[in-house]
Parts: sequence; structure tokens; C-alpha cells
Amino acid sequence: MLGYPKQNDQEASMGRTVRLVVAAQFAAFSVLALGAVTAQAEPPAPRKIAFIVPGQQLYAGGPVWASLFEPMRSALEQRGFETHYIDAPGRLLREDAELIRARVTSIAEEADEVALVGHSVGGVSARWFLAELGGHPLVDSSIAIGTAQYGSPGGCTQGPADGYDACVYSDLFPQLNAGDDTPGKTRYTVLQSSGEWADGRLDGGQCRVYVDGILGSGTGFDHIVEVADPTLLAELGAAADGECTGTYVDEADGTITWQDTMTETAPPVPYN
Repeated sequence: MLGYPKQNDQEASMGRTVRLVVAAQFAAFSVLALGAVTAQAEPPAPRKIAFIVPGQQLYAGGPVWASLFEPMRSALEQRGFETHYIDAPGRLLREDAELIRARVTSIAEEADEVALVGHSVGGVSARWFLAELGGHPLVDSSIAIGTAQYGSPGGCTQGPADGYDACVYSDLFPQLNAGDDTPGKTRYTVLQSSGEWADGRLDGGQCRVYVDGILGSGTGFDHIVEVADPTLLAELGAAADGECTGTYVDEADGTITWQDTMTETAPPVPYN
């Protein structure tokens, strides 16, 4: 039977409605599915944190001294790092290492990548934290800028509570440099002016990056201005991201003495 015309029209209309509903549901499902795929394809950016430890605060402290490291902050932030400045005085280096431990351990586990950057004696305190306070599992990259890792002539002219820890004769270095200088899976880099008085080398695996042409190279002035040198700061960003743009060296344990680390431009070391 063909049925009544009105009944046939109603059935046709219902069929069109069902098809439209199904099509709309399919379209909605497709949009949701595409959104889910897009969300899966765009995971959140990794959280990268860099800690900056300054050198000895001889002439100023607090915000004034921290301002010297603003170019360093900027270079790291351009590489996607969240930066934290650790206001370490740079006189009693073991105490500074405790400051570093407190700051790093408070937030490092929230990060996907952690870099620890120390300038001058800040690099010694940073390595004390890594090696002697068990901090190396928390840090992916350790960058020492202008750090005399086996001691400095300048430290020998300072009093016991005013920086003598950095002297080549200090009792800090025999303990710090006993055994592997570069423990754990941390990537260690020395990054500095090629005219620094101490070459910053460590035994064990280390990337060595020496930058030529920094203002005052070989005079000691380069030690101050290197923290703002554009070429060095470009290398800093790479090192923080785990890249070795210099020479990777793996020296045998116990093969380095403080005398080996002194460069030709270094002043005489005072007699102990």
C-alpha cells in the first residue's frame, strides 16, 4: 500500500530529522575528538629553573650586587628558564652552600630541568652543595663562571671569616677535591674569560668553554665584566640547556693540583 499522502509526508519528514540529528552528533563528536588530539599534541612546556649564585660581595650587597647579574638572568630567561638569585655573601663558602641547599631543595623537584650557575666563589659553594651536601641528583647542569676550583691567590689575602675559604691553602679544597670532582649525572661546565687567573678545570667529565676578547682579559678586570659579556652569555644559555659548545674533557681523578690551574697571567700566590 502506498498509504495516505499525509502519512508518507510525515514519515519522510521524520527521516530527514533523524538524519540531521545523526549528522549533528557526528560533527560534534568529530570536533571533540579533534580537540582531544590537539590537546594531546600540545603538552605543557617543561618547567626549567636556573639558580644564580654570585661571587663574593666585596663592594656592595643586596639589590645593588644582584643588579650586576641581570644580564645573566635575561640570557637564561630567553632560553625559557625561570631564574632565582641566591644572595650568598661569598665569604664562608660552606655556609653559602647551605643557603644554596635551602633554595634549591625547596623547588627543584617541581622542575623538569634545573641549572645551577655560580660566578667566582659562588661556583665553589655550588659545587660544595653538589658534592658534599648531596645536591647533585637535583641538578641537571652546573655552570661555573670564573671559578678557581682548586683555590685562588686572592683568597689568601683575606681573613678566616672574610674569604680565606677561597685560598689555595684553605682546608676546604682538599675535602672538596678528594675523589671525583664531578659526581653524579650532573653536566659540569667551566665557562669564563680565557684570561682568567685560574682555568677552572675539574677532574672527571667537564665541558670547558673559554671566551676570548673579554674586556680586560688577563688583568683581573675580565673576572668582573664577564658576567655581562654578550658572547659569554650566549654560551651560558647553551650550557644551561646541556649543550657543550667547547671541549669535553674527562681527566683522571687526582691528576690536578692547584698549581696546574694557575694561568700565565695569575699573580704570585702568597706564601702559606
